[in-house]
Amino acid sequence: GGRSEEVDMAVRCLYEILDVERDADDACIKKAYRKQAIRWHPDKNPNNKEEAERVFKEVTNAYEVLSDPDERKWYDGHRDAILRSGERHQKGGSAGGGAKEQPEDEARVDLYQYFSSSCYKGKGNGPGGFYRVYSEVFDLVAETERDRANAKGKHDFEFPPSFGCTSTEWREVKAFYDYWSNFVTERDFEWMQEHNLASAPNRRIRRLMEEENKKVTRQAKKDFNDLVRQLCAFVKKRDERVERRRQEAEKEKERKAKELDERRRLEREERLRRAQEYDDSAFVDDEGVEEDLY
Repeated sequence: GGRSEEVDMAVRCLYEILDVERDADDACIKKAYRKQAIRWHPDKNPNNKEEAERVFKEVTNAYEVLSDPDERKWYDGHRDAILRSGERHQKGGSAGGGAKEQPEDEARVDLYQYFSSSCYKGKGNGPGGFYRVYSEVFDLVAETERDRANAKGKHDFEFPPSFGCTSTEWREVKAFYDYWSNFVTERDFEWMQEHNLASAPNRRIRRLMEEENKKVTRQAKKDFNDLVRQLCAFVKKRDERVERRRQEAEKEKERKAKELDERRRLEREERLRRAQEYDDSAFVDDEGVEEDLY
């Protein structure tokens, strides 16, 4: 209970939010973002702060996605599905020609609507916050995966690492991203199959139907794997723990570089000191030789 399984928001097209054409170049997108950001900045809208904050967030999210070549490419390829996500979620998914219903647990969470910063409020751990929202989303996906694995007799299914919160150790955060960025689903997507094999008039047609059904489920699995992995990448890019770790790693790298420089400097000084001692001792030997000659 108490899960935020459905995001209360109208899904708007990112290009529409920035008021640009879908083939707009980077410069055009940047210019449009600046214009909208200035217009909707909460500080500039003291009498309309709530709406300004909501729109400003939408504008920032649209720019974040459309200014990243990979995220923009993915968005362009899935734009229709994202825009339809709210209504499809309410219908609970559509059955294929095989007249099978989409399993309820697979229909209960529509991942497309989580490709937006509008689905969370702030980067906190509380209700509606970034860490709570995505913890619940990935847990819901994981629960369905576990149930599918168990139904297939795979009782050794290991529940994936959880998303955690702001204070989760990096080791666990890394385990989460390692798992979900290489996600492979246990779902069979049989509900999407178009043909009911029982209606085949003969074996040849039945075989063709079977092939087409397999093709559909294969594609559905691939699409779902891609969807989950892409959501994982979307979340990772916005996860402050990842940025914190990157900064720590950068500092560690600088510290090691300084240590190496210092070690090399000391080694160089040591070599010079030894060379100087050698020269001095050679000079003393030369003096001794000269004295023997007289």
